[in-house]
Amino acid sequence: MGTDDGRLRAIVTEVTGAHGYDLEEFTARTVGRRRVVRVVIDGDDGVSLDDAAQVSREISERLDGPDDPMGELPYTLEVTSPGVGRPLREPRHFRRSLGRLLAVTTAQNAEGLTGHLLRADEDGIALLVAGKKGAISTVAVPYGQIAAARVEVEFSAPPAAVQELLDAEGVIR
Repeated sequence: MGTDDGRLRAIVTEVTGAHGYDLEEFTARTVGRRRVVRVVIDGDDGVSLDDAAQVSREISERLDGPDDPMGELPYTLEVTSPGVGRPLREPRHFRRSLGRLLAVTTAQNAEGLTGHLLRADEDGIALLVAGKKGAISTVAVPYGQIAAARVEVEFSAPPAAVQELLDAEGVIR
């Protein structure tokens, strides 16, 4: 008996949704004589290691149960949260990155912008961009103009002026 990828996806979606997480990525592929199922979940408050383990256990229980969509193939299940450098595509991705340092490329600016995310609403984002001589400007970017965006790893605290503006807006990093 073969695998039923539609039923597999339905089970994964059901379990992740029951825990309040968004299913950000789902892949199921055959590698040699086994299937590798990769599930990436995220939520507004992130994903703890314990939560990922609980979701993994529940998916495994369902996959090993009587309504087994995996067929006869052994499988490896990976449940994880998105990495730091993952692309930001949906408004919820930006909302979850408030206060973080982002690299954003727009159709108008191929060099891109780098700044701390001050706001993300239904229309677009606002970045705090540090200029020359410590000047800070707020740059609004509608979602329709964003060609690519990702969180950058920050090795030091943001400039004091940026932190003050983030604090004034109630942005928690």
